[in-house]
Amino acid sequence: MSQTMVSARSKTTMIVGDRSLDVAVLEVIKLESLIANDPVETTKLLEAAKSQGFFYVTCDNDLSQKISDYLRTCYLNSHEFFAKPLDEKMKAFREGMNDGYKRAGIESFEITRDEQNRTTLPSPFAEHAGATLDLLNICDTIVRTLLRSISDSLGLDESASLQNAHRPDGKSDSGLKFVSGPTKASTADVPDTTHTDGGSITLLWCEKWASQMQTKETKEWLWIDPKPNCVLVNIADYLQSQTGLHSPVHRVSQPSDGVEDRYFVSYFLRPNH
Repeated sequence: MSQTMVSARSKTTMIVGDRSLDVAVLEVIKLESLIANDPVETTKLLEAAKSQGFFYVTCDNDLSQKISDYLRTCYLNSHEFFAKPLDEKMKAFREGMNDGYKRAGIESFEITRDEQNRTTLPSPFAEHAGATLDLLNICDTIVRTLLRSISDSLGLDESASLQNAHRPDGKSDSGLKFVSGPTKASTADVPDTTHTDGGSITLLWCEKWASQMQTKETKEWLWIDPKPNCVLVNIADYLQSQTGLHSPVHRVSQPSDGVEDRYFVSYFLRPNH
């Protein structure tokens, strides 16, 4: 893969397969520096959340390796689960709930944080419950670290802090979600999934090129590089409404023709009920 810089501020051109893609240049934030309240890193985070609303987060080597191991298990579990007959998957459907199996254009299965110890997981997630739920709780720690840093950088006092709306002991629909992404023989057949995220902060992992974002200023569509050893993060609608940060418009797509497996692992931090 070759790469040519077009702009140090907005995008780069990358050759993926036989195509030249316009790719977003996004900040990379170090989680351990946020935990240490490093002023340079906390400023980078706030500016990224205000500008494009998308950024990457990296973890220290030990945590990064643990997450990578869990993700390998999650992708294998997703492949096995979503390949099941529909009647088998529908046994995990929950009416009127965010969690459980859903089939609305794309297929997904979600485990909410509040229900993680009360939900009967379907196979093969049940056989790997320890790894799955540990990843869920790691994700929750990451998003709460981001939330605290953003709240502090905005200078919100204790009564107005973002943590008040996201208390760990409060009820919410925050959860870990597994998605089987749209994959078509022709890119022209890929359904339009343009949206912003509800909730507050989203984490997203995907091994393949599958996400595009619309820039805040020019509304140009740019591809997002699925960087290894990073998690893609975006601000969602609730934080935009409360703080003026940017909840970006984005979509799931594919850069070239050809059917292939494409799985996403995501975590959604949502405010308390």
